[in-house]
Amino acid sequence: MSAFSLTATTKKVFGRLAVLLMAAALLTTVFGACTPESIQTDANQTTAQPSDAGLTSLEAQKLAWSKAKGVFDDCVLFRMAPVESKDSTALKLSADWQTSDRSGAWFAWYADSNSGDWFMVSIVGKKIDKVDIGTRSFSAEAFDSALPKENTAVSMKDAASAAKAQGANMDVVTWVEFQCERFSGSAGRLPLWVFTCSDTLDSGVTLNYKIYVNAATGKVEGALNDRNEDMALPIDIEDLQKPRTENHEADLRKFFSFISQGEPVWAVRQLEHSLSPDEATAQMWLANFQSLKTLEVVSVEQTNLEQWTDQWESYKVVLNVTTDETPDKYGWENGENTRWITLVPQGAGDWKIASIGTSP
Repeated sequence: MSAFSLTATTKKVFGRLAVLLMAAALLTTVFGACTPESIQTDANQTTAQPSDAGLTSLEAQKLAWSKAKGVFDDCVLFRMAPVESKDSTALKLSADWQTSDRSGAWFAWYADSNSGDWFMVSIVGKKIDKVDIGTRSFSAEAFDSALPKENTAVSMKDAASAAKAQGANMDVVTWVEFQCERFSGSAGRLPLWVFTCSDTLDSGVTLNYKIYVNAATGKVEGALNDRNEDMALPIDIEDLQKPRTENHEADLRKFFSFISQGEPVWAVRQLEHSLSPDEATAQMWLANFQSLKTLEVVSVEQTNLEQWTDQWESYKVVLNVTTDETPDKYGWENGENTRWITLVPQGAGDWKIASIGTSP
């Protein structure tokens, strides 16, 4: 076991690995978030505009289509966001956008089905500001007839209402856009309004998630957390903060029992793949576990409950250990040591250890 944190879903695995290999010691890294590439990932505060400063989402679509319909023989409204330009990260939503549906600016992308081109329209206020043709990252594609051309059946504000009805906090939206993307195993692209939320709870935990609303039907298709895992709907913050009676604490305790019973090889086998990706790393973990002469689990506490899913659990574990090694080698002190552990499923059987850290 080590004084550092690694996760299966982030890319910060074994920072400063060369030092680790030379010193046979494990250092601390931290894990971050994983977000889909197809949508904006920066946390952007909305820029409050007067409620009559711009167009509604449907008005903007109608205006943009008046320019787009004659450019390509066959195209769809592929993406649209309440921003001034294709590279903008500042939303121009009206202060009352949830009821007025308005934004001070809109930018729309139309995808040609017969080529790899975009037709792009920028709307500022209530007028078209610029139009342009560009090359997109994917080639010609026969788009489903269900994808919108002139307008979406569901407006931004109505999609927001549907998301709110499923527990999403629309007051903490950091990004919103319409996009045609595959979602949750769909056979083809779906027309989706996507709302990115960053909700700081009373507990101090920030819950980041995206909620997807079908722009053709108004149905909420689902929500993903910042590890790109499905969230249960409706989102119930109070319920999320309750301790889980169904959990995998037994797998966590089994991991520590292998160490305390002198079977460190089996403990190494309980590590998730990214935590022990090769033989050299496995040998470092083995040496780490073998350095512990005794180990006793003092307490186990569920942590970060708001972020638990069917694919992730988090625990605070207090251990009492004895070791002949100095703390700078493996991070262990004689006596009580606190570790934050995350678990994930991997294959059949026990859940695996995804990260081991000295801080949350």
